[in-house]
Amino acid sequence: MKPKPPCRFVVTVLVPDRVAILRDITTAVTDLGANIDGVSQTVVNGYFTVTLTAAFAAPVPRETVRQAILEKFAPDEASVDVIPHDARRTARPPVKGERYVVTITGTDRPGVLKTVTSLLAAKGVNIEDWQVGFDGPLVTHIGEITVPPLLDIKQFQDEFRQAMAALALSGCVQHENIFRATNEVGAVRMLLEGRAHA
Repeated sequence: MKPKPPCRFVVTVLVPDRVAILRDITTAVTDLGANIDGVSQTVVNGYFTVTLTAAFAAPVPRETVRQAILEKFAPDEASVDVIPHDARRTARPPVKGERYVVTITGTDRPGVLKTVTSLLAAKGVNIEDWQVGFDGPLVTHIGEITVPPLLDIKQFQDEFRQAMAALALSGCVQHENIFRATNEVGAVRMLLEGRAHA
């Protein structure tokens, strides 16, 4: 007889940023008997957001998990969503291809992300991570993408540059190895963080 799979949830929390939020959330979930096996967290414009996956040895109602987290915050302070983890939906093969880093700089304007994401989607490029930092009217985008092996990278780089130039922005697509060899990762993070908090 096969053992039953653990009760597993995907939890997302959105709340105005402050110290110790992640501690409060993980304490609430762990105290219900869960093992947290995945976490992705960031702060955007003063709002803390986290997505985590948690496996429970015994079945626990979704609402119990949600209420345990909400009790860590003031009324109406946090938005919490708890959904069952569906292994069938997430058991897809990883996107195959080379990893590249996208950088965009210039004066911010409406429609930049729409233009960029439309171009990437049309080329079958998968966005793995994307960060945006602001310094007054100036904006910096840094994204990590997976480029399909059959895509002509030189042509794609030229098209990307031209699309950004049409928006009066500077855009570049570099292989991740080249980007990391020519850029201080710490300096890039400081740039983004400085602009995000400016």
